[in-house]
Amino acid sequence: MINYSVIEGSHKNPNEMKTIDNKTKKEYGPFKKKEEAEAVAKALIQKNVDDFYHRAWVIESNNLTK
Repeated sequence: MINYSVIEGSHKNPNEMKTIDNKTKKEYGPFKKKEEAEAVAKALIQKNVDDFYHRAWVIESNNLTK
């Protein structure tokens, strides 16, 4: 099963997810549908539109369930 999460926070380089400042990192989810995760990410980006270094990313994860 594929789940999606949203990670947000401030970045040293806003174009690279790995430069996130872990002190500002927040995670939302899991979401079953990618569209739901994208809607949350979009809302977070719009909320923080004035902060150039803030980003929200949709992350895909494969969870194996029995």
